[in-house]
Amino acid sequence: MSRTKVDLIAFAVTSILSALFFLVVYMLTFTYRGAGHGVSGNGNPAILFVFPAVPVYLVAVIFTYRISRRFADHARYRREAGFALLILVVLCGLGENAFVARLIRHLGGGPDNPDSVIYRFGWLNPYTNTLYFNAYTFLFGLSLAALTALAVSGSRR
Repeated sequence: MSRTKVDLIAFAVTSILSALFFLVVYMLTFTYRGAGHGVSGNGNPAILFVFPAVPVYLVAVIFTYRISRRFADHARYRREAGFALLILVVLCGLGENAFVARLIRHLGGGPDNPDSVIYRFGWLNPYTNTLYFNAYTFLFGLSLAALTALAVSGSRR
């Protein structure tokens, strides 16, 4: 089996697995329902999936880079692909920024704010796992890896 085929299979498997891990973390993260509904005392069940999600996602990013680098060497529309990837990276960054601001506002502030639901919890807690594990961060990392591969490949010419 060729190296490209192995990389494509590894990319597909790790991307799908990491997407599933991101989804499970997202689904298991508690949603604050407002004052009067209490704060959960059930710990952070999503943390069980955070730890395997990180290395699997990093492997997916590495294989995204490797495949993108290989395809960039033969790309006809390198400039257009780079521009599209740059736009995707910027949009994901803006989306993540808005998402974080909205969630922190909903929780009443960060963990250092005494009026916040997450006061003294720290930034990784049952209500904020989604700050790190969401569609924006998932796409941002993969897109940035592809954009980097395209830039590195283009600089060699």
